[in-house]
Amino acid sequence: MLNIAICDDDIQTTGRMELLIQKIAKQNFVDTEIEVFWNGEGLVDAVIEGSGFDIIYLDIEMDKEDGISAAKRIRMYDKNVLIIYVTSHETHMSESFLVRPFQFLVKPVSKQQMEACFKAAYEDINSGDFYFRYSYQRVNRKIPIRDILYFESNKRKVFIVTEKGNFELYGKLNEIENSLRTGKVSFLRVHQSFLVNYKHVIGQAYDFVVLDNGEKISISEDRRKMISEQYCSMEDTFYVDE
Repeated sequence: MLNIAICDDDIQTTGRMELLIQKIAKQNFVDTEIEVFWNGEGLVDAVIEGSGFDIIYLDIEMDKEDGISAAKRIRMYDKNVLIIYVTSHETHMSESFLVRPFQFLVKPVSKQQMEACFKAAYEDINSGDFYFRYSYQRVNRKIPIRDILYFESNKRKVFIVTEKGNFELYGKLNEIENSLRTGKVSFLRVHQSFLVNYKHVIGQAYDFVVLDNGEKISISEDRRKMISEQYCSMEDTFYVDE
């Protein structure tokens, strides 16, 4: 399921784009959920409230809040969503690069251009391992993997500790570890109960690792040699004192 947002202050444009994306997605056997916004403020509010969009089609020139300003605020809360600018002019392109747009589409956008962009975005999302996806209380959820500090298991539950808060699910840490092995982000199993995101490790001692939020996670005795070898084989290694 791809969660998609369309933001443009022209109702005819949003209607045409929504129908076009639905048709393209159906032809390519991709399930989508599309939400339409007619100003940047509403879109940003939805992102702040936790709407986990995979793709945002964003007009640059809007009255209440332009696409550049909206995208800058979105990036404060979501570093991974693919932003695709749909614009009538190319004059703002240089400024828009600050928010790492995925692509530009110049109006009027043809079906062929829209389909090529949609396929590229879908492929990028599936190959990028952006999200850890899970189900809890009959709701499908997702968390950007880059935001995850570590997983902690406690009996039948696994707690997902992130930069923005903690989440939980029922499951086994071994299964989560196996599902993450094919991804691009490395995780270290420092303890039977802890699976740590290497990207957030800033130091390693004999019996613990230090995360970039200052937290220390213990390394179990039977894993110390293995973790030391794994950590030393990765770049930017350094040690800390207690």
